Amino acid sequence: LPDGCVDILISFGGATDEGAMPDGEVSAAAGVGPMSKPLVVSGAGPRLYVGVRFKPGCAYAALGIPASQLLDETVDFGVLAREAHMELDALSSQASDEARLAAMIALVRRRMRHAAAVPNSVRAAVRRIVGADGNLRIASLADEVGITRQQLARQFATHVGVSPKMLARVMRAHAVLARTARAASPRKLDWSAIAYELGYYDQAHFIDDFKALTGATPGEWTTRDQPFLRGGADAMK
Repeated sequence: LPDGCVDILISFGGATDEGAMPDGEVSAAAGVGPMSKPLVVSGAGPRLYVGVRFKPGCAYAALGIPASQLLDETVDFGVLAREAHMELDALSSQASDEARLAAMIALVRRRMRHAAAVPNSVRAAVRRIVGADGNLRIASLADEVGITRQQLARQFATHVGVSPKMLARVMRAHAVLARTARAASPRKLDWSAIAYELGYYDQAHFIDDFKALTGATPGEWTTRDQPFLRGGADAMK
């Protein structure tokens, strides 16, 4: 689901178009850009995945491409790294899952050592949006962080990949999901009360917005098997 984050994701082994790969060999490597809609991932058999998730605002530092260019996109790791083959070969050469994880951490640290700094205004705006569960006046956000609305929009396009309003919508949807997860009986939730609490215009607005971001209405969400959630509250802290 959309969560404002971006990822670098490496998979090892499993089936590919070229056939089965050895368990310890890199079979795919990609960057996953910010999302504005749900992404359905079809299973391709068991395999090991090692990934790194970057908090909202860190997309340009992590991937090296203006984040808005990667909206709802998954790109080959080779686009993100000049020495991609060497880095992936180094990962494939590791002898254990623990070593692969350590090598992945080292790879990301090398990337971040020379990464572009995240502007303080972006950090502050993201903190405000996340801390408020998206329930705040976006029109006044630029004044709060000390820049113009146009500057904030440009900075979000580069470093977040979605607008402040879109990030607020995503955070509100995750606040709804958190309430369903905590509820003793999710099917008996008072959706009208939740819509009011989170600042939706009315219940119809709440249902339409939630479905656009998750692919299901709130009621449908509580009565079906829930897919894996990218991120969640801890990813934004």
